[in-house]
Formats: sequence, structure tokens, C-alpha cells
Amino acid sequence: MSVNLTGSRSLLSPDRAFRAIALMAAIATATTLAIIFIVLVAGSVPAISESSIPELIAANAGPIFGTVATALIAIVVAGPIGILGAVYLVEFAPKRVAIVLTFIVELIAAIPSVVFGLWALNDLSVRLRDSVEWWIAGSIGKILPFLSEDSDNPAADSVFRAGFLVGIMIVPLVVSLSREIIRAVPISLREGYIGMGATRWETIRHVVLPTARIGIIGALMLALGRALGETIAVTMVIGGSNDVPASLFQPGSTIATRIATTLPEAGPEEKSVLIALGVILFLVSLGLSLAMRLAARQTAKITASVK
Repeated sequence: MSVNLTGSRSLLSPDRAFRAIALMAAIATATTLAIIFIVLVAGSVPAISESSIPELIAANAGPIFGTVATALIAIVVAGPIGILGAVYLVEFAPKRVAIVLTFIVELIAAIPSVVFGLWALNDLSVRLRDSVEWWIAGSIGKILPFLSEDSDNPAADSVFRAGFLVGIMIVPLVVSLSREIIRAVPISLREGYIGMGATRWETIRHVVLPTARIGIIGALMLALGRALGETIAVTMVIGGSNDVPASLFQPGSTIATRIATTLPEAGPEEKSVLIALGVILFLVSLGLSLAMRLAARQTAKITASVK
């Protein structure tokens, strides 16, 4: 029996070519990220040489705090809504309803951020102040000072409203990505668990979501990146104060809004400081992403130990 070695090699060559292309794409991505980081660090050297890194962070504590606070509020708002929305579209919605709702979600994702900002400026901000903020400040705020509010003179803008607005903006992203990930869970896993007597909810809780957990975390991380970098809409409702607010219901700023509002009139020294803030934003984004991954991993371990 003879073996056609030439044919075998020809069959392997497309695999090798694809592997090489994929490797080059991965290297290009990592190289681009490294170049961006190196360029930012080089541009921030004058600011770092004038003052130490701790002094630079202390001088810009307000924007750093606002960046982290708005991003976390956005994820708290968008995460549960987006994941539950994706579960409904995949597991419960009739096909026609799912098609319509998916189109609406994609349409919302295409709305420019400045339109969201105008809506928040003229309507949403007031509604949040008179409803959600008032309820949180009147209940949880009595225990946690950073959630308190001056009921006689509520602020016109606040960090909370900016985070809530960004949360609404990133819901479509979480829904779209989580939907595709949940759809990729094999039908056989669902049918096998239901065949053992499990309900639909038990199947989703114990099979679908754990199987799709890594992908959903990736979707939340992408949404977190969007939340950290949002500028226009946040600038319109956060207030523009560079101090650390005593409460989330007071005005503040983020690194992105600070850079956007200051850069046009910045001189060489101040521009170096803004570039240093860009490096800090890069590191904050990386740190929050790693924290989310570690938290998800610890949650999975705790869940497994309970079972």
C-alpha cells in the first residue's frame, strides 16, 4: 500500500499558512499595544521628571477617582441587564420577537454618544436626581456617606449620573456579545440536563451560564473599556470638577474628560501631564480588567466548592 506524501503535504500547507497568518495577526496586535504604551510613556517623561509618580497621582486624584467610579457604576448597571437580556433573546424569546429586539439593540448601539449626552442633559439627569438618587441617598446614604446627598440643594451634575448614562450606552454591547456567546453553547448540553429532569431556569443557571462564563467576562471587559474611555457624553453630565467628590451624587471628572477639555489649550508641560494621565488610564483599564477576571475565577471556585 503506497502513501501519497506529496498529497499529505499539500493538505497540511493550508493549515500551516493559516497558523502563520494568525501568528502574525497576534504579533501585530501585541506590537501595536506595546508601541502605544511606549509612546505614551515617552511623552509623559517630562511630567514625571518634574514630579514623582505619587505626586502626579495625588494631583489628579479627582479624575482618577471619577474614571474608576463611572466605569464601575456603568458595569453594575449594564452587566445584569445585558446578560439577562441576552439570555431572554436566546432562551425564551420567539424567533420573530428576537429578530425585532436584536435589531433594536443594534440600533441603540449605533446612536452617537453626543446624542446620549444631549438626552441626559435635558431629561435623564433630572429624572435620576428626582428618583434613583433621591431613593439611594434617603436609604443607603444614611449608612454610607459617599452615597449621601444634600436634599435641599441637589447638584446639577454628578458622577453617578455619568456612570448611569454610560451604563445605558454599553448595554447593547453587553447584550450583543453575550447573546452570541450564549448561542454558541451546544444544544446537546441543554437537552442532556433537561433530560435529567432539570427545569429551564436550572439549565440556564447550571449549564448555559457556567459554560459561557469566560466569554461573558470578555464581553464585560470590552464594555468596561468602552466605559473607561467614554468622553463626550460623560463631559456633558459629570460636572467638570477636578476634586475628589465627597459623594457620588456630586460633580466630578474623569481622565478622559480632563484630557478632552484641557488638551486644546495645553502648553508643552501641561500636555506632558495629560499624556501621563493617559498612561494612568491605560493602567487603570488593565487593573480593572485583571480584577474582574480574578473575581470571576474566585466566584467560580466558591461555587464549585459549595456544589
